[in-house]
Amino acid sequence: MLLRSYEKDTPQEKFYSEMYRNQFYDYVIQQNKKYSKLDNVKLSMNHALQIMDQFIDPSDPDLDEPNSFHAYQTAERIRQKYPKNKELQITGLIHDLGKILFTFGEPNWAIVGDTFVLGCKIPKTIVYYDILKDILKHHPDYMNSDLGIYQKGCGLENLTISFGHDEYLYQVLKQNKTHKLSERYMNIIRYHSFYPWHSKGEYRQFMNEDDYITLEHVNFFNQFDLYSKEEKEFQITDKMKEYYDNLLNTYFPENLQW
Repeated sequence: MLLRSYEKDTPQEKFYSEMYRNQFYDYVIQQNKKYSKLDNVKLSMNHALQIMDQFIDPSDPDLDEPNSFHAYQTAERIRQKYPKNKELQITGLIHDLGKILFTFGEPNWAIVGDTFVLGCKIPKTIVYYDILKDILKHHPDYMNSDLGIYQKGCGLENLTISFGHDEYLYQVLKQNKTHKLSERYMNIIRYHSFYPWHSKGEYRQFMNEDDYITLEHVNFFNQFDLYSKEEKEFQITDKMKEYYDNLLNTYFPENLQW
């Protein structure tokens, strides 16, 4: 099965066209500020997972099931190979739950899709780069520079990356102190959609020593996130749900502010 095949004249091409026309630097700054307040709703991680029954990712050419399906799919792929690594399993289960943004009225292009850096040159390896040719003509001059507004080795955490579910869920986890997920797995969630970086070798000029460790962790996780989609006959059972309900209660014993 060929995964991440982005063809012309598809819903995915239309999606990325909208995304690239709307995800500008100032917009991302505004969205990060807005959602860092975490004043939308208070609910459990389990409830957030259930909400994903209502969301299908329009940017993904490999999956036409609700996102909750992919959550269990990823977690189970991990459990099959690493049955004792509960923290990695729970990361697989929750990694996309930032997509709850759709319940706050956000458009799809502000929720999903491969992320990329604003404030510097956009690499030609990103999905549907050809769409950007006309758009980039109207961008500031720094869009033609490899460093742009940043410094070499400044670290990924100091970059302004297109807004979406990765950064949002990372902020939820960072600011809610009652869970038991470690920083290593939070960083996997933060950068798992950053495909130009972790799969295409882009943005190396900004990386510090910690980022190279995170890159190794994200690429390790990606094999479960991506290739679990090959399992078209996957079934979610009551026994499976019970297992992950217990895991969620262990790692997230209290409701979270979103």
